[in-house]
Amino acid sequence: MAESFLKEQLERIKKLTEWMSAVEGNCERLADEMAHDRESMHHSPLHDVRDYRTYSRPTASTARDSARHSSSGASRRRRRR
Repeated sequence: MAESFLKEQLERIKKLTEWMSAVEGNCERLADEMAHDRESMHHSPLHDVRDYRTYSRPTASTARDSARHSSSGASRRRRRR
């Protein structure tokens, strides 16, 4: 009777040991996935893309032209009312 009890306990200990090993493996895998997710949150698909376009500064004549057009458009709007 004592011998069968000890065998049952050994089997139970083996199963629990296997279960704990599986749980530890899942914890490690989950920790790795969480670290990867945290890292990817700060890294968007456009993170490595660089804008190589060049922008020219507006010249004084284009600034005057745009100011003239905006003021003439505003005066036309006032006349229509």
